[in-house]
Amino acid sequence: MKEEKQRYVKGHFIGIGLAIGLPLGIPIGLALGNIALGPALGLPIGVGIGFVMEKKLNTNPIELTEQEKKKRKRIAWIGIGIGLVAFLVALIRYFQIK
Repeated sequence: MKEEKQRYVKGHFIGIGLAIGLPLGIPIGLALGNIALGPALGLPIGVGIGFVMEKKLNTNPIELTEQEKKKRKRIAWIGIGIGLVAFLVALIRYFQIK
């Protein structure tokens, strides 16, 4: 009896790769003497890891329905909005302190 491979949503392993790459970048940034540079270098490393994993382990991905795509797009825009507001608040507080 042949076991069927588990199927995942398209892009599943790219998210996992990002979650692996960002923390891997922190020691790189520490070694270079610039902590902020580490995650910026870890991000493309994680995307590369995720892309390879996606091609190898998820050859027949589950496609999202239109409703799921709209929901994910809405969540992404909300996250971007919250991030921009947090950035602006931090920027304003930084210049108020100086």
